[in-house]
Amino acid sequence: MISPKPNFSQMSVQELRRYVLAHRDDEEAWQEFTNRERPNAIYFDKDMSLSEQETKLQELLQDEC
Repeated sequence: MISPKPNFSQMSVQELRRYVLAHRDDEEAWQEFTNRERPNAIYFDKDMSLSEQETKLQELLQDEC
């Protein structure tokens, strides 16, 4: 018996991540996972150099301590 696919849009990011890791060939799950917003993500201007990005990340890490 084939089990039905879960409703990916109702899964939390953590649940969806676990599902994607367990079902790496499921393109639909992967699309849902990559299209999700990440509220804690840090974005940099595309023109910012890698060294500037690294400096900013180091500053953010120090602020958390």
